[in-house]
Amino acid sequence: MKKYIFIFAILALSACIIDLSVTYSQFTKDDLSHLYYDKDTFIYTGIDILFRDTIRYLLNDTGNINVTVTTKIYSYEYPFPTYIKPVSGRSLMYFKESSGFDYANILVRAGGSEKFFEIGANGTWGFSKQYLNTDTVQLDTANVLGKIYQNVYKFYPPVEGKTDIRLIYFAKKYGYIKIEKTNGTKIERIAGDK
Repeated sequence: MKKYIFIFAILALSACIIDLSVTYSQFTKDDLSHLYYDKDTFIYTGIDILFRDTIRYLLNDTGNINVTVTTKIYSYEYPFPTYIKPVSGRSLMYFKESSGFDYANILVRAGGSEKFFEIGANGTWGFSKQYLNTDTVQLDTANVLGKIYQNVYKFYPPVEGKTDIRLIYFAKKYGYIKIEKTNGTKIERIAGDK
């Protein structure tokens, strides 16, 4: 009888062993469409991804500026143990000081749980907007320099002295396509290959 209890105990313990291998949350095609990244899909395996590209903008209807955008896709730790590690992607670009803009940023959490848009101008915070997966967002179209963009977020920050940003257009698969300040300074994306 002891032999059967021992065998039963071993079988029960082996059935309770949990697979402790780490898995990662994954980006959907829609998540990736918010980042400056040259692929529509990929599987994150724990190795951070770094991607750089150059975007051309028309500044104030007079001259072109090239802006480097750096996208990093990475996992991070929750403050509590979990077997599914969250994954985020951030695309960040810095503008030349003479442009009147400082930076533009987009942060996306895998699985559509969060999207965070942010613009800096004149050495200060200019605008930020966060969407959670429960938010309903109405996307639009926009005509920028003769190109019609689909799936565009349009932001019109309140002016009331809190920011000098007047409007921001962000198109899926293209990123920031137009940013304009209350003083008329603006950048508009020059249509390229993407």
